[in-house]
Amino acid sequence: MRFLVDENMPRDLATDISELGFQAQDVRDLGLRARPDTEVMQMAIDLDAILITRDRLFADPRSWPEEFSAGVIFVSLDNKLSKKVVTARILDVIQNRLPSSLLGAYTTVEVSRALSRPIRSR
Repeated sequence: MRFLVDENMPRDLATDISELGFQAQDVRDLGLRARPDTEVMQMAIDLDAILITRDRLFADPRSWPEEFSAGVIFVSLDNKLSKKVVTARILDVIQNRLPSSLLGAYTTVEVSRALSRPIRSR
């Protein structure tokens, strides 16, 4: 699985995901810092990567372009939580879910649970 980490996520998250054996890139490393959401989505399409974000625009699968099928992990955690807690929660979801439950799905990460709903077949 490949992941694209949005700029509203902890800076080291892509590195931490890579250390788990997955491919991950941060939009800031791809020249997409402060770029429009459409450009971030296009990069996710080009990389065929699951987008990890707090951006509510991506939380509505009806807004996803038809060619986007990788999925979104929407982080619905309080902004007051430390980066360490946020990162640990996301890594827990990635490590303990079957890839098939994340690919093509809309996954919401909350403090005490993570829910995945299939959106696009892969």
